[in-house]
Amino acid sequence: MNNEKAIKALEQVKTYVSANSLDELDYAIEVLKKLEKEGVKDPLNTDFSAIKK
Repeated sequence: MNNEKAIKALEQVKTYVSANSLDELDYAIEVLKKLEKEGVKDPLNTDFSAIKK
């Protein structure tokens, strides 16, 4: 699994999510997009303490 696949899956799920959860789902998608943009390809196995700000 990678960020791009997860983003695609979450965007497909948006069709079925209740209106109460759309903001949270959009937030999760935006977080994954930002990680992808910053070069974090595998967030579950990334040591974020080693990433320079």
